[in-house]
Amino acid sequence: MDESFRNMLLAAADASVLTEDLIVEILSRVPYTSICRFKCVSKSWLALCSDPALRTKSPPTLSGFFYRSNRRSRNFTNLSGRGWPMVDPSLSFLPSSCKTIQIMDSSNGLLLCGYANKYEYEYLVCNPATEKWAVLPDTKSTVGMHTARLCFDPAVSSHFRVFLLVKDRLQVTGVKLYSSKTRAWTYRQSEWGDNCIVHDAAKSVFFDGTMHFTTSGSLVVTVDMELSRWRKIPTPHPTNSSFIGMSQGRLYLVRCDYNNDYHLSVWVLETCGDDEEWILKHSVSKSELCEPCQLNSPRSLALTAIHPERNLIFCTMEHGDIVSYDLDSRVMHTIFPPRPNKACMYQPYIPCFSEWLSDGH
Repeated sequence: MDESFRNMLLAAADASVLTEDLIVEILSRVPYTSICRFKCVSKSWLALCSDPALRTKSPPTLSGFFYRSNRRSRNFTNLSGRGWPMVDPSLSFLPSSCKTIQIMDSSNGLLLCGYANKYEYEYLVCNPATEKWAVLPDTKSTVGMHTARLCFDPAVSSHFRVFLLVKDRLQVTGVKLYSSKTRAWTYRQSEWGDNCIVHDAAKSVFFDGTMHFTTSGSLVVTVDMELSRWRKIPTPHPTNSSFIGMSQGRLYLVRCDYNNDYHLSVWVLETCGDDEEWILKHSVSKSELCEPCQLNSPRSLALTAIHPERNLIFCTMEHGDIVSYDLDSRVMHTIFPPRPNKACMYQPYIPCFSEWLSDGH
């Protein structure tokens, strides 16, 4: 919202031209992180912007990143890189028995967290914006033997799902699926075939009702919410590294080619009936990535996230700082500069204020 429009809205509100319902309806079309800036205008605006109904109506958007420092403390940085964290990074609302948890994945406002309990691994899902949480039933998971991912789309359902990739010597042999609707785990043997390796750090995305995983080969493997449809989607040309994400309602793939003087390419999956094709949208050279950050090698950059509404990618550098790169303007911006305590393990965060259905707290 620009300055002139804000002044017009305030003037109209003061003159009682607009009712409070109309103001809420207008503001509900503005991301909540932008609305928060208006809390300091007056006490009445503070009350209006703090209205739970307004928060629920506001469109969700990427607001920042959870991360862990080398001191193993949890932190949060806003997308602007400035101001107090919009949520409590310590997750202090969780019980004291869960203070050693690690954030393993995020999905549309929910966090999947895990913690070791003797020789087994336990999981919980929480919403930092509403401070709701639920512990998942025991999975009999041995520490280090599973890759866990979270699926949640409040526009489709108030329930979430958790995927556990069961592995044998790195190869995926099956999938355990937890549904907050049934409150139970389901197991299916993998139908992706032999030599399907999904690393713990590999990116995954929940898109169009299906979970997508990048593999160590040149494939994206998918499985639906009923564990009934298993697919393998070839990626464009063999690559050293690939990253997937959802942006502007479509599935994006970012490839890092360390050969041929290195370049980064951005592809989008176009579908027509049963036919699928990766279409090249952007290509970024080594110099475009390295010169703004004064890097000797692009290998120091690690892809972290894709903006859900803009042609913007986020990367972390070897010293822990995070930068954004605008694929349209070709401009790089530092969001989180280097700090004494190196940051790592960034998780993008989109706040969600809607109610979720679970047996949690």
